[in-house]
Amino acid sequence: MNVSTCRLVDLPAVSAPATVNFLRWSRSQHRFWDEQAAELGPAYRLAMPKWGDTAVLTGAEAARQVLKLAPEVAHAGEAYATVLTQSSGIHSVIVLDEADHLRMRKLILSPLHGQRLANWEDFAEQRTLDEVSQLPLHEPISLRPIFERITMSVISKIVFGMRDPARGEELRMLLPTLFNLSRPVGIGYISRLGRIDLGPWSPWGAFRRKRDRIDELIYSEIRERRTETPAEGDRSDLLSMLLEARDEEGAGMSDVELRDQLVTMLVAGHETTATSTAWAVERLVRSPEVMSRLVDEVDAGRTEYLDAVIKETMRVRPVVAQIGRILTTETVIDGCVLPAGTMIIIPMTVIHRDPDLYPDPQVFRPERFLDEDPGGYTWLPFGGGVRRCPGASLALLEMRVVLRTILRNVTLAADRPESEQPVTRGITIVPDRSGRVVVTSNRSSRDGHRPEQVAAA
Repeated sequence: MNVSTCRLVDLPAVSAPATVNFLRWSRSQHRFWDEQAAELGPAYRLAMPKWGDTAVLTGAEAARQVLKLAPEVAHAGEAYATVLTQSSGIHSVIVLDEADHLRMRKLILSPLHGQRLANWEDFAEQRTLDEVSQLPLHEPISLRPIFERITMSVISKIVFGMRDPARGEELRMLLPTLFNLSRPVGIGYISRLGRIDLGPWSPWGAFRRKRDRIDELIYSEIRERRTETPAEGDRSDLLSMLLEARDEEGAGMSDVELRDQLVTMLVAGHETTATSTAWAVERLVRSPEVMSRLVDEVDAGRTEYLDAVIKETMRVRPVVAQIGRILTTETVIDGCVLPAGTMIIIPMTVIHRDPDLYPDPQVFRPERFLDEDPGGYTWLPFGGGVRRCPGASLALLEMRVVLRTILRNVTLAADRPESEQPVTRGITIVPDRSGRVVVTSNRSSRDGHRPEQVAAA
């Protein structure tokens, strides 16, 4: 079709109503996007709750054009606000747009790079060793909950400095409320009717009370830190740095803004990283040649192949399946005129398995990332353009440390030959059996100690 005739209404359409589409999507995002793309091609439309007639674009060129749109033309925050503000709050960097987003992004990016990241690496390694030392031999175990404990400890240390262990532990127990959403609670995210509070035993009532308790804990931490003098404690944690951060006008963050950023970082830096790490192990134990090479490289102290394994994992099993933008003005994308107000969805799971971009896309082959970095518009687990996840470097560091430490200290095998299937849990895509493996043996670490000895040192 040419520009003069191709409009949103001309695109092939999914015939199902919005509610059916949402329920199918919430059951299995991978399957949902794959089935539609196979049937309708690289550009089509479907109805979704809240968003109405939605354009779905599965080609890399269309993705490039969308992700390069100016922030005032394509709103990402508005696209995500429907499903995230109930947890993250209205000031989260994820749900802001234009100048508000740029201001918040600049404030939170400065602590998340360079030497500050390196300073947290030792803690992540030691926390992983603590868990490794307790892994049973020859018994099936689920790695995702273990990785969640590790990443929660690490992100709590980074965000709060672990000043109050009891508060940190309560937060660790409560935070899954914000992302492991049951379907009734998920409906409350997109519908006012779903947010009827029938008391603590109703799905939304239980969710709201736990969310309110999370807020109490975080606001208590903020109040204490605002009254603390620099000499009273270590000021290297993220909260301390954000309290001191100032924008170009010299203004800092309000308590509500701080709360929303901290919740965003705790959730995004905890659950998604743990899930990606579980997926990495799930793929490795079913790819013996890759596992053997990676163990050799890790033992030799090299990281290039480990980084390639992480990138390949996030290609074949991204924990979020799509990117969204809402157009503020009529825009031409890949030869089609889309009106203002159109929600555009880019299913990265389809792009990541495009054989023109990734030969043999179903094969787990880290070597494809050894010679060149992944493309900015063809590898999208952290989003792209000006909206790329500000915590990407931290997530990659955590995955590198956790995987390296485990592989140096134990030998892992799959508990059964069949691959685990991607299923939707809340807003993320997880292994359906939580990354089940068996520890077949302990290994000596490079300094000759067993993991138990290292953890106790």
